[in-house]
Amino acid sequence: MNNPDYHNSRTGLADIGGRRLCFVCAGQGAPTIVLETGIGDTSATWSSILPAVAQLSTVCCYDRAGMGESDPAPIPRTCQDMAADLRALLAAIPLAPPYVLVGHSYGGMNVRLFASRYPDEVAGMVLIDAVHEDKDIQFESVLAADLIARHRAYLADPSRNSEHVDKPQCTAQLRAARCTFEFPIVVLARGLPDEPSPVWPSAAIQRVETELQREFLKLSPRSTHIIAEHSGHYIQHDQPDLVIEAIRQVVSLVR
Repeated sequence: MNNPDYHNSRTGLADIGGRRLCFVCAGQGAPTIVLETGIGDTSATWSSILPAVAQLSTVCCYDRAGMGESDPAPIPRTCQDMAADLRALLAAIPLAPPYVLVGHSYGGMNVRLFASRYPDEVAGMVLIDAVHEDKDIQFESVLAADLIARHRAYLADPSRNSEHVDKPQCTAQLRAARCTFEFPIVVLARGLPDEPSPVWPSAAIQRVETELQREFLKLSPRSTHIIAEHSGHYIQHDQPDLVIEAIRQVVSLVR
């Protein structure tokens, strides 16, 4: 990872107990903003917002195990494994709490599990088109029988996703850890469905996901729901200003 030209930036490989994770941090001040990617992404996914977020406070992003320049870890992986790695990374850098956790896609599962395990260390959260633990079972309400079978087969095989994540186990972990929080949460949801497919019912799937995004509002009495009308799944790419503003709002409330 190249050293970026951000205020007070630093990059490195942090040892978290026999494995190293590659990170980049920038900015200064509290709270520390932590950016968590979706499955298969590296910290580069945050390049469009990192300079602006670094103007708000200390911000850190990283490559999860086996991604980018980070060392691999035993597989399959679960959200519990990834949340434990994140906590070890923050201790190794070191970056003290409180944290504002920003999770995109499957990274939303990781930050929610982190917050449920270590609630005293988290002061706020931004969920960017985050995955809900009931997504796959809800999808079955709009899928034909053959697609249900194919989707279940995909979920059951960790080798079929780029980080070898055991998705059924992750779902079980999130359901077991369900709780509510008192800190502020901004829920950013996509406004645009995937491209129409002759096989996959994109519009129906989008309706299911839109309803599940509203479920995140139950996580905290201080939750806000924003629909990114002109964005697909990667809101940080399509409407980066919305993501930056959501983070700014949460940081301001925390302070």
